[in-house]
Amino acid sequence: MDFDVKLDELFIDLPEPHEPTSGTSHAVQVGKLLYIGGVLPYSEGKIAVKGRVGLEVRFDNAKLAARIAGINALAVIRTELGGTLNKVKRIVLLTGYIASGPDFKQQFKVLDGASELFSQIFGPAGKHTRNAIGCAALPNDACIELSLIVEIK
Repeated sequence: MDFDVKLDELFIDLPEPHEPTSGTSHAVQVGKLLYIGGVLPYSEGKIAVKGRVGLEVRFDNAKLAARIAGINALAVIRTELGGTLNKVKRIVLLTGYIASGPDFKQQFKVLDGASELFSQIFGPAGKHTRNAIGCAALPNDACIELSLIVEIK
């Protein structure tokens, strides 16, 4: 399967990765694993969805933010792999940090926004393990932050 073609078929345009925080990198490759961290739901240069899920942010908007962050993660992967997603062997682990109110218990369903995206693009290679972690706050008041481990060819 050609993952770059799949992006086109799904009408997904990957943005340029947002600048990483000073002293950090979007991704680090160790052997055949690419570690990606700190991916926020940036859209057009700003955080697309701000606040805590279950308080200021509705579930459906949080799930959309997870998809946006997933698209941004794909942009990092493509950049790190020389302009193509076709060097991806599989998505290994997805971790989502979801800023949420104390009574919100559906963090794992919010993360479906990113998981479904990876399955759409990578098919069986997009099936991954994952962690959905609720937290009080995230950088720039984002409602979600993603990190991934990707196996490369």
